[in-house]
Amino acid sequence: MKLTPLASTILLLLCFSVHAQTASPDDGVVKDGVYYNLFFNFAFTYPKDWVVHDKALNERIHERAKEEAAKSGRLAEVQNTYPIFTASRYARGQQGSGLNPMIFVVAEKVAPGKPNGKDYLLSLRPFKLKRGAKALLNDPVEFRVAGLQFFRDDYSDEVKDVYMRQAIFVTVKRGYALVFSFTGQDQKSVEEMAKTMETILPIGRGGGVGLGSTSERKPN
Repeated sequence: MKLTPLASTILLLLCFSVHAQTASPDDGVVKDGVYYNLFFNFAFTYPKDWVVHDKALNERIHERAKEEAAKSGRLAEVQNTYPIFTASRYARGQQGSGLNPMIFVVAEKVAPGKPNGKDYLLSLRPFKLKRGAKALLNDPVEFRVAGLQFFRDDYSDEVKDVYMRQAIFVTVKRGYALVFSFTGQDQKSVEEMAKTMETILPIGRGGGVGLGSTSERKPN
C-alpha cells in the first residue's frame, strides 16, 4: 500500500512522538495499584493502600541523595540516576514513631563492563559498610523473574537509634542498573515488601501486558 505524503508525515510524527514518550528511564505511570514503566517495558504491583510519592517528592529525595553521595565521593554516579518509583507505608508525618517502611526504585546509568546486578551490588558494598551497615549475605544471590536476572543483597543498619533492614535487588537493562530497594523495621516487613518482585511482568513489544488495553492483565 502506497502512503500519501500527508499519511507519511503523520506516521513520521507518530514515530517521533512514541520515541519522545519512551526516551527517559523514569517514563512511567501508576494505574489501579500497578506501576508501568514504558522505557524498561515492565510493570509491578505495589503493596495495597501504600502511599505513592509524586514527582516533586521524588525530586526532593533525589536531591538529598546527591547531598549524601557528595559526602562519599559518589556524586557523579547519583547525577546519572533517575528516581523511578517511591512509595511508603504511611504518608509523611503519619507513621508516628519509628521507621516508615519504603520502596524505592531507581535507574542508574552504568559503564560498559558491568554485565549484571551482582557486579553492581558488590561495588556498592564498600560504601554501605563504610557508613556502618552490616551485610547479611556472603554474596548477592540470584533472583529471576519475567525473563530478568536480578541479584539480591541484604543489610541491617541503625540510624539515629532506629533499627532497619534492607533488601536490594538489581538487574542491568538497556545500559542501566535497575535497583529495587525495600527498607523496613524488621526482616518480616522487608520480606512482605519484597514480594513486589514476584509481581514483575513485561509489557508491550509482545510482553503480554498492554497499558490501557482491554486485554490488560495485572501482575498477581
